[in-house]
Amino acid sequence: MITMKRNAAVSQLNSQDFLMLALDDTMPSLGIVLTFRFKEPHSVSEMREAMRYMFTVYPRLRSVVEPTLFSYRLRILNDHDQELEVLFNEAFRVKYGLRCDSEEYIDYRRALLNEPFSLQCGLPLKIRYLPDDPQPMLLLSLHHMAGDGMSWLHLMDSLLRYLNNDKPPQLPLDDPNMLPALVKRPHFTLPAQIRRSFQLFKEDIRKAEGLKMIPASSRPADFFSPAEARMHILPFDIDRIMAKCKELNVGVNILLLSALALAVSRGPGRDQGDVIGIAIPTDLRPYYDKPPIFGNFVSTFWVRIHRRNWSNPKAMLNEVKTQMYARINRYKNKEMIAQFLIEKLSTLAGKKLYSLGARIAKRKGLLPMTCSYSAIGNIDSINSYGSRARICEAMCMFPHFAIIMITINLEGKIFAGLSYPEAEFTRDEINAFIQSYNQALAELLEL
Repeated sequence: MITMKRNAAVSQLNSQDFLMLALDDTMPSLGIVLTFRFKEPHSVSEMREAMRYMFTVYPRLRSVVEPTLFSYRLRILNDHDQELEVLFNEAFRVKYGLRCDSEEYIDYRRALLNEPFSLQCGLPLKIRYLPDDPQPMLLLSLHHMAGDGMSWLHLMDSLLRYLNNDKPPQLPLDDPNMLPALVKRPHFTLPAQIRRSFQLFKEDIRKAEGLKMIPASSRPADFFSPAEARMHILPFDIDRIMAKCKELNVGVNILLLSALALAVSRGPGRDQGDVIGIAIPTDLRPYYDKPPIFGNFVSTFWVRIHRRNWSNPKAMLNEVKTQMYARINRYKNKEMIAQFLIEKLSTLAGKKLYSLGARIAKRKGLLPMTCSYSAIGNIDSINSYGSRARICEAMCMFPHFAIIMITINLEGKIFAGLSYPEAEFTRDEINAFIQSYNQALAELLEL
C-alpha cells in the first residue's frame, strides 16, 4: 500500500521486504552486488549524473526505512529533497587507480559484497565507479529489501538509455502488494484456492519426510559467514547450449541447473544426505495483470534431486525438468498462496525475534540447503540504445548461506556469478567446484 505523509510517499513492506529487512540483522550484508564493465570510457561526472537520474526514475531507490509502532515502512524522499542529495553523495563513490583484473579489485569487490547497510539513515543503493580501467567498471549494491534481480535489470536498462542520450521517463512508485500475483479471480473462490494450496504444501512436506539434504561443503558452518564471489564465463557459447536444449526439449535454465546438481552430487558433501536441495528464486511479475517494475517481487521454490539419479545425468535432467515445470505451473494456476500466508504469518514475530530465530536455526542446522540457482537471462537489449555506452561483461552476486549461482547471457556468452560463504569454502575449493561444473555441463551437452 502507498500513502502520502507530509507531502512524501510512504510505502508499506510486503512479506519479502520484511524478511529481507529482518535478515539484515543476521548476515553481514544483503546487497545484490552487480558489476558492469563498459566497452567505452565514461567520465566520473557523466556517470554521477546518470546514476543520480536513476533515483529520479525509480522512487524506491529514494527510500529510507522508518519504524512504526509495531513494524517498519519506507519513507520515499522527494526527488528535490536536500536529504536525498546528502545521502546520494554518500552512496556514490569513486575508486581511482584500480584495474579491473587485479587482486586489489577482487578484494574491493569482496568488501562491497559484505558491507552492511544503514537503511534508517542511508539509501538502499551503493554505487562504486572505477574509471581508470580502459573498460571502466560500475559496481552497484542494491539491498534485497528494496529490489530484486529484475529490478536491477530495469535499472541497468535505464542507465544505458540515459548514457546514450535517451532519457527514460520517471516511473510511479509500485504497489508492493504480492497478492495479485497469487490470487485468481473471481475472489469468492479464495477459500478453495487456499485449501488447494495447503494440500499441495502438505504433500511436499510429506514427500520430504525422512530425507536429508546434502551440503555442498565438507564443513557446513553453524553461523552466517561473510561471503566471497567468483565470476565464471561458461566455456560453451549460448548457441551450442540452446541447440542442445532444443534437441533435449528443455529450457536453458533447466540444463544449467542440472549441471549444477550434477557437480554438487560429486562434491564433498555427497555422503551426508539423501537429496540435493536447490532453492530457486522466481519472479512473480509475469503473474500480475499489470506487472510492477521495481521492488521485491520474488518467491522461492525447491527442486530436490534424489540419490537414485545422481549417477545418471539423463535421469537427473528429467527429474529437474519435471519438478521445474510442476512448480512453475503452480504459480500459473495460483496454487502458491499457502507459502505466502506462512511467510506473512512469520512477520508477526517482529524483526528482532525473526532474526534471532534465524540465528538459532542456523546454529542448530535447521536451515538445510545444498545450493541456490537464479537466472537473470539474456540482457543483450541493454546494448541496443546506441554506441555511446555499451557493456561487455556483467556479473551478479548475492551473499548467501550456501553457494548461489546467478547466470546472465550477454553477447553469446553466459556469465555465472558464484557467491559462497567463506567459512565453508576456500578459493581453491571453489575453483575445483567450477571445474566440476564445467565437466558436468560438458557431459549434458553430449547426451
